[in-house]
Amino acid sequence: MDTLFQGPPSPELLGRLVGMGFGHVEWKGTPEQDPRELGEMLKASSLACTVFGMQGGSLADSSLHSQFVEQLHKSIEISLLVGNRMIVCGVGDATSESHEAQLEAMVAGLELCLPILRKHDRVLLIEPRNTRLDNKGYALSRSGDAAAVLKLVADPHVMMLFNIYHQQVSEGDLLRRMEKYLPLIAHVRAAGVPGRAELDSGELSYRRIFSSLEGLGYTGSIGLEYFPKRPPFEGLENCMMWRSMR
Repeated sequence: MDTLFQGPPSPELLGRLVGMGFGHVEWKGTPEQDPRELGEMLKASSLACTVFGMQGGSLADSSLHSQFVEQLHKSIEISLLVGNRMIVCGVGDATSESHEAQLEAMVAGLELCLPILRKHDRVLLIEPRNTRLDNKGYALSRSGDAAAVLKLVADPHVMMLFNIYHQQVSEGDLLRRMEKYLPLIAHVRAAGVPGRAELDSGELSYRRIFSSLEGLGYTGSIGLEYFPKRPPFEGLENCMMWRSMR
């Protein structure tokens, strides 16, 4: 929602999304409006919030783990009002430690989060992000590293967000990687590459990608995390058309 539209959603905007066939919405960051009010608005519109982003904290830096857990507590409090089960987090910037030590710190930090995630039955999503263009200094760019961390944590309350835009920029070979890591992927996000605009604006065949995900048995949602170059509803209409034609 927060990449496609400016400001908080209105009942009219949500109603138009429902009329187009959408059943879920999500936020890249944390929703700005009162979470109780937002939850009631979504319920009245028959829309569900799939996921929003957690603010701050670091998993790669063990000295910041306590701050990360505090932020997770706050995010879960919001999610209980908004209704989403999944929360996406960043792992923080790379430190001076070795890459292997940073991955070990991520495992340790996620293990600290497990008690609260289990208590409230929430799923924390770690997200690999490209460091070539958008996230200089970020500590996790490759889906294989994210998978290695998750396999060590080995708990379904911690999963991967596979961001097609980021992983195409970082490493490519999308269909094979999504198939390989599908058991660890709880959510997928999409944007055009390059440019991070509408899905039909770049080099990727999203019709084929969506069809492949369906063929693999992926049953989760696909979030549209792009920055529109055209009127937002035009791009959304194209996405629904591709969905019906795949």
